[in-house]
Amino acid sequence: MELRLPFRVEYKTENPVPIPEIVGSLLSLQMLLEEAASNLETFVPGLTIEKIDIRVQEISHGSLKEILFVSLFGVFQDELDHDLPDLVQEFMGVEMPENTHTLLTILVIVAIVYGADYIKSIVTDGVKETLTASWKKNLIQDLADKTGRSYDETKKALDDRYGKPGRIKRLADASVKFFQPSKRQGNAPIDVGSKRIDPRFVEDTEADFVYEEAASAEKSQDLYGVRLRIHQKDLDRETSGWAAMPLGIHNKRLPMKLLDGVTADQVWGNDEITADIVLLSKRKGVDFVPSEIHVLRVSD
Repeated sequence: MELRLPFRVEYKTENPVPIPEIVGSLLSLQMLLEEAASNLETFVPGLTIEKIDIRVQEISHGSLKEILFVSLFGVFQDELDHDLPDLVQEFMGVEMPENTHTLLTILVIVAIVYGADYIKSIVTDGVKETLTASWKKNLIQDLADKTGRSYDETKKALDDRYGKPGRIKRLADASVKFFQPSKRQGNAPIDVGSKRIDPRFVEDTEADFVYEEAASAEKSQDLYGVRLRIHQKDLDRETSGWAAMPLGIHNKRLPMKLLDGVTADQVWGNDEITADIVLLSKRKGVDFVPSEIHVLRVSD
């Protein structure tokens, strides 16, 4: 079975969009469409997508319009529960009604917003009450209504899919490029199929340079009077052959280095010490996980 669906995105920009932004937008849209098309399997019972082909039909200026054709090659299982929402049942026909692409459009916007919300979580250190987070909740409810599922069931399916670090990072990168032509021109509205992304939602998403800075792989934090439980000593490396657990901060031992002015004699022979430290952390998904301790001063 082959489904051929037109897919249209229009940025309501007033000025010409630079070529690099057009290319970035098209590449992001390709990734988002591929992701949404693959995700159809989750929400259309019995559907297996075997191949996805995306072609550009038209690009025009004024306001930037991008029209693509999405060809989905798939099969349905023979035994299907026919008590399905009308929108889902439409996928079972050979002649596809015009509004069949509604579900694909919703899934594209869901992918965009999951990426944008991931970025928001990084930038705001996990603050949950944002306009983007509210937008995501409304989209989940819309998707649940269209597919006949509960909100909780729909959210779990999406969270499971986008809880994988590699996939959500790709969505975040695509989301930034998707919004760029609009953000560079006063947060212009964006029409995705029959749905509009209003300027207030565009404005709430993060700019590319903010994301790049926030998504750095490592950060450091100065902490004072930290109690360190010493777990390992390597006499062959006086300043770096140590490991310790920062009590009340992290529940695992971390590699520990003694910086200038701190000697091995101040640590050796002690099960615990109190010290001023620099705690290094590495990004894991949205969160930073402590990775190394640098001791600046020992208090006792």
